[in-house]
Amino acid sequence: MLNFKFSALAAIYAANVLDGGRTIEEVPAYLQDDVKNVLGSAKNSTSTDSSSTPVA
Repeated sequence: MLNFKFSALAAIYAANVLDGGRTIEEVPAYLQDDVKNVLGSAKNSTSTDSSSTPVA
């Protein structure tokens, strides 16, 4: 879970970077820091959340 507030626009750009639609350099300059924070939190939450076991 993300533990900070961010704009919906930053979340949209972060999702677009994650799926390969854009690079971080293509994100508007005023949003780059927020998008990097969202991406960093997403990376940290997926790498540390190995305790959950998928249910088939």
